[in-house]
Amino acid sequence: MKRILLIIFFLITITGILQAQDVGELQARNRRLQQEIATLEKRISTTADDIRGQLNQHRLGQRLLSSRQELIRGMEEELARLNDSITKKNLMIARLKQERQELTTAYESLLLQAYRHRDKKLWIMHVLSSESALQAYRRWRYFRNYSDYMRTQEKKIRETEALLRREEIRLVSLQQERVKARDQLAREIVRMQDDQRKLNNNIRKLQQNEKQLKAALQKRIEEQRKLDNEIQKALAVLEKKDEARDPGAIEAARALSADFVANKGNLPWPLKDAVVIERFGRITDPKWGFVFDNKGVTLSGPRGGDVVAVFNGTVASIWMDNRDSYLIRVLVTHGEFSTIYCHMVDVVVREGDQVNTGQKIGTLSPLGEGSSYFQLLRNGIPVNPADWCR
Repeated sequence: MKRILLIIFFLITITGILQAQDVGELQARNRRLQQEIATLEKRISTTADDIRGQLNQHRLGQRLLSSRQELIRGMEEELARLNDSITKKNLMIARLKQERQELTTAYESLLLQAYRHRDKKLWIMHVLSSESALQAYRRWRYFRNYSDYMRTQEKKIRETEALLRREEIRLVSLQQERVKARDQLAREIVRMQDDQRKLNNNIRKLQQNEKQLKAALQKRIEEQRKLDNEIQKALAVLEKKDEARDPGAIEAARALSADFVANKGNLPWPLKDAVVIERFGRITDPKWGFVFDNKGVTLSGPRGGDVVAVFNGTVASIWMDNRDSYLIRVLVTHGEFSTIYCHMVDVVVREGDQVNTGQKIGTLSPLGEGSSYFQLLRNGIPVNPADWCR
């Protein structure tokens, strides 16, 4: 019986810990999404009213809606796991109550027998009336073991009741969490519906400027193509320089590449409080239908914010063109990796400078959209920055 109790206690403890960790991770992820949503809402409210600002607001609104939907899915999962935990807790409590009842019944029977033979003189006489010393010893051992067994049963009952009280307290806490999560989920669904209405209103606003919209989208595609050509030219120049490097420089670049790989998933974004509003890969706008291969990500950040290096490296190239939205662009090399930072109005580095992780490279316009285009390449091939940055 004692072993069964220990096993039940162990299973309850382990299950509780695992479920708490599981739900805790979900809650942490949901909190991060809530912070991102708050940031997006703030940035949408400060977006300019021209066609470029409307387009940016549209992208922010799409990302906001997507984040809200992701948050709702996470909250639904959290609620389902809380419900599952409550069901398991109820089963555990039922088993503990049954165990307590069985122990109590057995203990009551022992007490009844002890009451019937409560006179110690009877026990002593029973021992003294033994026909031999061995029989007397056996009778004495029997009475002592009987008393020990009664104390053990009493202890088991107390332990079971204490365990039952703890689980009932945990159950109440889980039920309160479930109510809180359910109410929050309902509020988020209402907010998501509001996000959708705002996005639809913004679309109608854009439709009134359809010609400007198409021109802006076409310009965006052309600028992307132009930037790709500039990057490839700069990488070609670097490749020629690489051929002339000495063995020491080659080994240093190899070590830097290995460090870069070792930090995968932990690199900082180049913008503070960065939110990805255009993801890596093939982009198809669901409303406007424009399609292009996004070889980087568009980040939303504070206006006039600092753009920083995501890792140690060397400033290889700096371009400037006031005729398009990419403005000043900087290419930084990290061994076999390269990073490109765009949309800056000024830079504080020069070609050939060594930069460290988190070091300022330039500044976003205080009057612009607060967004920056960022690319990450490995051996000249674009890779998804979201896999490398946190």
